[in-house]
Amino acid sequence: MFKSSPSTPSLRTIRWYLAVIPFLLGNSLVLAQDQTLDQLINKALTNNFSVQSARLDEIKTEAQIAEVRANARPQVNLTGDYRRYLKIPGQVIPASVFGGPEGSYSAVAFGLPYNLSTSVQATQALYNQSLLIATKAAKASRNLSALQTQKVKEDVAYNVSATYYNLQTTAQQIAFLRSNLIATERLIRITELRRQNQLAQGIDVDRLQLSKTASQTQIESLQATYNQLLNNLKFLTGLAQTDSLQVATGIEKTIPVAPGNEYTINRTDLQLIDQQKIINGLEQQNVKSSFVPTVNAYGVANSTVYAIGGDNSYAKNLPGYWLGLQLNWNVFDGLARKAKLGQKKIDDQKLDVQLRQTRESISMDIANSRNKFLVEQQNLTTNQSQVTLAEKVYTQTQLQFKEGTVDITDVVQAENSLRDAQNNYLTTLVNLRTAELDWKKATGSLINR
Repeated sequence: MFKSSPSTPSLRTIRWYLAVIPFLLGNSLVLAQDQTLDQLINKALTNNFSVQSARLDEIKTEAQIAEVRANARPQVNLTGDYRRYLKIPGQVIPASVFGGPEGSYSAVAFGLPYNLSTSVQATQALYNQSLLIATKAAKASRNLSALQTQKVKEDVAYNVSATYYNLQTTAQQIAFLRSNLIATERLIRITELRRQNQLAQGIDVDRLQLSKTASQTQIESLQATYNQLLNNLKFLTGLAQTDSLQVATGIEKTIPVAPGNEYTINRTDLQLIDQQKIINGLEQQNVKSSFVPTVNAYGVANSTVYAIGGDNSYAKNLPGYWLGLQLNWNVFDGLARKAKLGQKKIDDQKLDVQLRQTRESISMDIANSRNKFLVEQQNLTTNQSQVTLAEKVYTQTQLQFKEGTVDITDVVQAENSLRDAQNNYLTTLVNLRTAELDWKKATGSLINR
């Protein structure tokens, strides 16, 4: 873990800047101190639109599981059929049935013109391998949906953190510039008095005014960037753009611990692929199960009413009830099942390739984030001392200018050097936080599970 002694001048100077940030950012940012990073992440994990959509997908998956389970329960169908025959269809039968000569045939029509038939059939699957496997696959899809939601949450947490760090950096750049602007305005007043006493030239005042204008322009540009980042945080946390959001802009004083050589990888990406392999394996079993016959039991209750109208109206109801077993076996399907099984095997091979690729990518991300952390950690030490040195040079140059031993060009150069040192420090600090963020993402420890 990298630490500097609190008594060193560089840290005292940096902490002073961090302490005065709320007062230097102006009215638009003074109140923006409430929401910490953890609070923003918790808000996003609840209200972010992508997270809400992922949770709805989980609910939808539960409904799909219920649908699959319903297929294993008894199925009851009610059918009705009403017919009004304008001409009753006939049949050809041997004439001998009604005492006619052998070898001759007669056309006769059986039935009545009004027919009403109602039938209730209950079916229960007794043996269906495909149905059993589909139930297992539905349960596996529940785990897949939960992992997908977890992945969305991790992505949201990463985006919130990255945006938050950029917002912190922008806020502190504004604070540094406003602090420097105060010093520049003081120099302008001093130089103007010196010019009136003929100890300085008018061009010296003009140069300081140019430096002041450049700082003001940069502050306005950074303020616009800050507002944009704040709007991004509103969107990520599910807030309306018209709502107010107050954000703590002070960077933590503690330096994050350097990643160790031993770590645990808990990446959702790997778990997603593993779950997809499980589902793909069940789908292969489902294709194979279609070679096996299915057996269903059923029962039917039927009622048919035959009727005729007119003066000699007549109606007769004929009920019927029966039970049965039904065997379905697709003996040959034109090799369609074989083709489907081949596709599923190829999908499984692709998942194996994807798994190896993801593992290598994770190893690369871990190595890169760790190396970046160590480099930025060292850079932070250097940049802290550079800020201290630049402040010392700037202060001495101001004193020398007041004494008349240096001209205004040296003061402007010293101010620019101080500004560059401050920006380099802030850039390194946010890079260090980003490297820590990338490490957590690579190892799967962004959010608690």
